[in-house]
Amino acid sequence: PTDFAFVKVVTEDKGTTVQANVGSYVFSPENSTLSASLVCHPQHVHLAYGDTLTAIVIVWATKAACSTELYFGTSPWQLDHHAAGTSITFTEQNLFGLQNLHRVKIQGLVPSTTYYYRPVSNDIGRGPFYFKTPPAGNNWSPHFLVYGDLGVQSESFPSLAEEALKGEYTAVLHVGDFAYNLKDDNGQVGDKFMQFIEPVASFLPYMTCPGNHEIDSDSFAHYRHRFSMPGAEWPMPVDSLWYSFNVGPVHFISYSTEVFFTLGNKLVQTQYDWLVNDLSKANRFRRIRPWIIAFGHRPMYCSTVSGDDCTKNNSLVRAGFEELFYHYGVDLVLQAHEHNYERLYPMFKGEVLSTDYNNPRAPVQIISGAAGSKHGLDAFTPPPQPEWTALRLGNGSLNSYGRLRVANSTHLYWEQRSVEGNALLDSLWLVQQHHGKFDAESGVLDVRDPEDEKDEVVARDETTRLAIGISFGIIFFILVLVAVVTRLCRRKPYRVPRSWETANIDYGRKSYAPVVAEEDEDDQVDFEIDMADSRKIHAKRLVNGK
Repeated sequence: PTDFAFVKVVTEDKGTTVQANVGSYVFSPENSTLSASLVCHPQHVHLAYGDTLTAIVIVWATKAACSTELYFGTSPWQLDHHAAGTSITFTEQNLFGLQNLHRVKIQGLVPSTTYYYRPVSNDIGRGPFYFKTPPAGNNWSPHFLVYGDLGVQSESFPSLAEEALKGEYTAVLHVGDFAYNLKDDNGQVGDKFMQFIEPVASFLPYMTCPGNHEIDSDSFAHYRHRFSMPGAEWPMPVDSLWYSFNVGPVHFISYSTEVFFTLGNKLVQTQYDWLVNDLSKANRFRRIRPWIIAFGHRPMYCSTVSGDDCTKNNSLVRAGFEELFYHYGVDLVLQAHEHNYERLYPMFKGEVLSTDYNNPRAPVQIISGAAGSKHGLDAFTPPPQPEWTALRLGNGSLNSYGRLRVANSTHLYWEQRSVEGNALLDSLWLVQQHHGKFDAESGVLDVRDPEDEKDEVVARDETTRLAIGISFGIIFFILVLVAVVTRLCRRKPYRVPRSWETANIDYGRKSYAPVVAEEDEDDQVDFEIDMADSRKIHAKRLVNGK
């Protein structure tokens, strides 16, 4: 397959130079072969995790309806594996954007392995690009880029691309609001945004959640078609824009805050039921995957003057998630929407439960929505700041992003950095040695899920029965041993038979033994026999000594 990035053509009939740039789709009408190649040229290449970490999904777009193929391998010079995919035509609010979207899913990948890949449509290819699969197991330290509210006018794109290519990161978490807006200019703004994130998203899984700028008249059309996330069909159904995935020691949950503001709230209960089920399952595996991190667009609390839901006492988002996340012991909640940076103390129902982050007794909430909104920064309320706010940054946070490193099962490191000089704006060590349900009175209480309790009861019963059986066996053995020893100790000496018991005596004959004078008392015994062997009778003295 041929790789096109920028093509320069000289037309024969006019002798003029015509440039064809695949990014802006300026074609040469005189060269139909070139035009045919360009309309099938893969654009907007990006990755996402599949249903497991050994599966990856690759999505791209083309100008025309073309084939969907992927060549990949562990060497850039030997892409000896091939996979075919599916394509869809996307026209809703996308009159001028790329309308042909392609998706390929590859599975059974080897952990800790770099794969090179090349998307191909009608023999026109791009790349090779590459990605690295995560290590197997849970005992390793993943690292993530985190940001929200990123518009096409943002100055953050070059810095984000440079950061992603350092090779330090496992994935990207984009916490809602893309492009401003993907549907604008009939899809052309969306195309521009997908082109801008390609240097990042073609190398790192780009994991997302929907924001208010993705609503698109309640259809979420561009978000559902342009991205593909785990656990859902593609295009993603509007009634399941939430999912979870595991990376090392972390269980991630991507949830939608937009259910409270769209479709007449009819999806609120659907998502809530899904969250309860997912969090229950996550807690069963807390001993091997202790961290639970949730990310959703709109915050539960904030201290801006925007008048947004997070500023209100009757916040819908807060009412929908706060108790749920507290009950199931979510460790960290990543949010955006407010165009600034704010870090909160561990809190519940407006009450600060701790002013540090060492074994906090409630979820830690961070708002990182300053990657580059077209609306600029959101102002904070005048001092004093709320008691639950640990830090808030206004002007200094414009064009900034978060870095999240899960060091091990108990330590997590967060920092917020500016794209200007990579300046450090905030940092935080979150230490949690008692993952589980939060209890404001006594600190932390381990989660007890009904199914988990049932399994533990069965296991305890089996262990108890085994212990009782072994105990009875030991006791029986000891009793038998004691009985044997006791019997041996009490055993009488061997009794020597008397002579009359073995001798052949004729009781018809009368025999008398006369009294012998001056004999010892013992000698007066008529029949005292010393018998060492019952077969040989040695009489000391029989009748008259004979």
